[in-house]
Amino acid sequence: MNLRADGRENRLRLIEVAEAVFADQGFDAPLELIAKRTGVSRMTLYRHFKDRETLCFAVLERNVLKLESKAEALRDEPNACAEIIDMMMVMFTTNQGMVDGLTRQPEHQAQLNSLRQRVVDLLTEPLARGQAAGLIKKDIEKEDLALVMYMLGGVVGEGTLKARTARVHRALRILQYGILNASDSKSGSQS
Repeated sequence: MNLRADGRENRLRLIEVAEAVFADQGFDAPLELIAKRTGVSRMTLYRHFKDRETLCFAVLERNVLKLESKAEALRDEPNACAEIIDMMMVMFTTNQGMVDGLTRQPEHQAQLNSLRQRVVDLLTEPLARGQAAGLIKKDIEKEDLALVMYMLGGVVGEGTLKARTARVHRALRILQYGILNASDSKSGSQS
């Protein structure tokens, strides 16, 4: 492996390990721990990421790219919107500590808002397909899905990753009854 490929591999591993460490210990997790678990020196970590915030944004950017890839892979699927939202919720619960830490710093709002907008925008086509297939109510707009993301972000809260994940999945199931065209259990009619 040449030096350039080795550097790319180190960067990718740092991002993967950082996501796990931040999920477990929150925004203020020691960067030294990330370097140690990756098997690189602190100097190598700082060569790739000038500070904690840059590393956090690299994790979030990688997640948005994964969502964009998922949306592309599901571009012909009528249920793509629900699958993408499920994937987003896993990322939400994993990364909420990082997002909370970045949100406390006003200088990062524009970059966070840009990432959020990319996520909302990638839901446009899947939402339309779900509505055309009768899976999602016609009056739901992509901005409603953005609101759902904010609401679920508020549910994440503290606790272990397992507890946060359980809370978000429960809240998402409750919210889906208001978004999806599901049979009314009393009358059997479509909403």
